[in-house]
Amino acid sequence: MLTKRCINWYECCVSHNDPGWIKTFDRYFREQTKHILDNIVTKLSEDPKLRFIWAETSYLSAWWETVKDPKMKTQMKALVDSGRLEIVTGGWVMNDEANVHYFAMITQMVEGHEWLMDHLGVKPKYGWAIDPFGLSPTMAYILKGMGFEGMVIQRVHYAIKKYLASKQELEFRWRQYWEHNADSDIVCHIEPFYSYDVPHTCGPDPKVCCQFDFKRLPPSKVKCPWKASPHKITDSNVHQRYTS
Repeated sequence: MLTKRCINWYECCVSHNDPGWIKTFDRYFREQTKHILDNIVTKLSEDPKLRFIWAETSYLSAWWETVKDPKMKTQMKALVDSGRLEIVTGGWVMNDEANVHYFAMITQMVEGHEWLMDHLGVKPKYGWAIDPFGLSPTMAYILKGMGFEGMVIQRVHYAIKKYLASKQELEFRWRQYWEHNADSDIVCHIEPFYSYDVPHTCGPDPKVCCQFDFKRLPPSKVKCPWKASPHKITDSNVHQRYTS
């Protein structure tokens, strides 16, 4: 749904960025997120086939305030206007859903959307909740009320995912119990595999997927726990790796 403009999986990417988790917000931004956003603008401007989606407005705001080259801002706005950099959900953060009051959900959404409209002139169409530890129908109701067309969620128990997959019901119309018509329905897609990292996104077998997680190539200390390491793609093995 969100990657409808993408022809190949490697042409459309997303990077989940926690506004505070193991590190502080500022440290994440300084050490990782700023470089991700810089590379998004640079690489998408160089290659028209590439697409990217982004969710956390708080980091967009921090990047906007610290970037020194006005050309970078112009390029980012052009990428957003063309749809190649798609802003999803657009909240200040990717909010918790299980233990938060609906007032806080709405407040942080308003904060993010106001910034997006003021600086990029864009209103998101799709929700993107791949990391909240708990999902709430309240969020679905709020997104529908804000005019969203659909939403994607991820952290659902894998047993539930397998059951829904067997029924071909990983996509459904989410309706509240108190509603009796389709006015509050919103299309919801559940990501089918265990997690959103590379080993769990290309298919049901993480051993296969991890072989294409090139961040794990030496000298990285992060290894594939399934005893099938990634292989560097070269001109001599590209066909074999593509068809294996």
